[in-house]
Amino acid sequence: MSYESVGKLIDRWINDPQFRSEFRKDPDGTIKKAGVDLSKEERVALKKIDWKVSDEELRTRVSQAFG
Repeated sequence: MSYESVGKLIDRWINDPQFRSEFRKDPDGTIKKAGVDLSKEERVALKKIDWKVSDEELRTRVSQAFG
């Protein structure tokens, strides 16, 4: 599985506060709006993340899941 698309989403999530806010409210809609095509495995992996925790905790979790 390639995480190139996931990496782009994560980079944008980390660096774009507006994107981060939208993503927390509607991950699937935000991914679609961003025009990112994810594999089924990538979508499943992203859905396993609790996006309501602090930004720092999310960075840690995402790094562990996709690092």
